[in-house]
Amino acid sequence: MNAKQEAREKAIKIRKKLSLKDQEIFSNLIKKNWDTIKKDFNLNKVGFYWPTQGEISSLPIIEELIREGSRCFLPIVSTNTEVRKLTFKEYSANTKLKANRFKIPEPTEGVEVSAEKLDLIFVPCVCVDEAGYRIGMGMGFYDITFKEISTQPQLITLAYDFQKIYSCFPEVHDIPTHGAITPTGYFDFYSRKAE
Repeated sequence: MNAKQEAREKAIKIRKKLSLKDQEIFSNLIKKNWDTIKKDFNLNKVGFYWPTQGEISSLPIIEELIREGSRCFLPIVSTNTEVRKLTFKEYSANTKLKANRFKIPEPTEGVEVSAEKLDLIFVPCVCVDEAGYRIGMGMGFYDITFKEISTQPQLITLAYDFQKIYSCFPEVHDIPTHGAITPTGYFDFYSRKAE
């Protein structure tokens, strides 16, 4: 097992031990930290993820954004197992959802767009490092999607503090995020990328 896999497995093991109450508390702390920085972002079209397997929930943020007039979009996984590029379908409080092949809810109808049409995307992570690189579940959907678009939206990862590690051992295909929000604060990675 390599270092990246070890970091992934360790973080997933810790995440699985979190109670639903703890997950809710941490998601609400992240929402409070988001409220302090949201004015710095274009929020017309926002992509987000549906939390699974103990991931930090982006839903408190998204519910507020929808109330404030933002258009919000969930990722769509192709039914073709060879295709790993995500598209995004519009979501509202009344959207009907259906589980995809990974048992993650997706909208069954609505406007579908490519990632480059979005202004900001909240991305999940298993780990995030000091340069904005993340470790996901290992399938590469987000990295493939972002590598294949011409206009890059802002990418913000939501993470528990224990998911912050020194290095995510980035590979050539990995795309760094612009920032991370954890229960203890917001971390901006722009300056590190400029070094």
